[in-house]
Amino acid sequence: MSSIMKNILKVSGLGLSLFMIGGCSAIVPKLLPFDDLPEPAGPYAVGTQTFTWQDNSREEAFTSKTGDKRRVVVQIWYPAEPTTNKPVTYLPDPELRMGPFAKSSGLPKFLLNHMRWVATNSHAGATMKAELTNLPLVLFSHGLGGMKNQNSVQMEELASQGYFVAAVDHPYDAYLTIFDDGTTADYRSSHDGIDTEEAFWAFRGPQLNTRAKDMSFLLDQIQARKNLGQPIWQHISTDRVGIFGHSFGGATSILAAAQDPRISAVIALDGWMVPVPPQTVKAGLNVPMLYMGQPEWKGTPLNYEKLDMLISNSTGKTKKLLISETKHMDFSDAPQFSNFAKRIGYAGKISSTELKEILNGETLQFFNTHIRGQGK
Repeated sequence: MSSIMKNILKVSGLGLSLFMIGGCSAIVPKLLPFDDLPEPAGPYAVGTQTFTWQDNSREEAFTSKTGDKRRVVVQIWYPAEPTTNKPVTYLPDPELRMGPFAKSSGLPKFLLNHMRWVATNSHAGATMKAELTNLPLVLFSHGLGGMKNQNSVQMEELASQGYFVAAVDHPYDAYLTIFDDGTTADYRSSHDGIDTEEAFWAFRGPQLNTRAKDMSFLLDQIQARKNLGQPIWQHISTDRVGIFGHSFGGATSILAAAQDPRISAVIALDGWMVPVPPQTVKAGLNVPMLYMGQPEWKGTPLNYEKLDMLISNSTGKTKKLLISETKHMDFSDAPQFSNFAKRIGYAGKISSTELKEILNGETLQFFNTHIRGQGK
């Protein structure tokens, strides 16, 4: 039994009651309601679109099929014209997603089924805000078992403030990737079998490099579409690009910023520093970096030891912000849906409103300073 499930059973007998009524779909949403995403604070409506892009220069490392090229699913968010259309739901294709999503969360599916109705603030295919040009560009990388839209609260805030945001599902690292032809990529990135330092670097090293290349490929594709003058893409400025990510996505963002000179600023949200290559830590970053994380990585002191070494070796301006009463999943959308996340120990004690204000405020200020060039 997972630690999350044990915590459920400890919450005032709620766990037993829920298991007894697990088959009643009408009762669980009332006992454990999920909130829609909080509205962003910016002046613009938010549009979103999703694409599948294939990198013909790379073979897919997670499969043995000859000629299987690396594909990523890309979601974009952007400032849009106001619309009366309903916003998209947080989990599209719920019949495909709910099982793998529950498994990734460590919770029974019946507790999460009603999450399919959670609404975002993003409108599918909405028209780009016509008068806006040279939109600053920010890329996002998710954590292991995560998904491209796992930090939609930050995506929507940035887009509502005039940013163009693009995120990928890293296939076989995401809990499920659904390509536009209906095929899928399952999760194959667990820690199973990684029981030595050699095994760790043999698996995580190439994996992290693949993810960093996914981000450069994403930037390549955006640049190519901009150069062709295609609608939406021609509104983007690719002269200065920001990147951010959660957990393994934080490590991905750091490595991508170290490898790709087009990236001008990086944010790591409780970034998993252990798999960042020693040579990258030793060289440091020459671009600004903001690290926001939990007070400590219990049982993994190496995480902040490597972070501190990276900071000391970097020539770019760096900031380390450790937020009290937070846990790892507080740096995703998890605590914004329900206070149940706190009750089962999935999130820290900090209020979801205060947390949102800190994460959105620091993210926006950092990218305003280092991408838009506003302030110091």
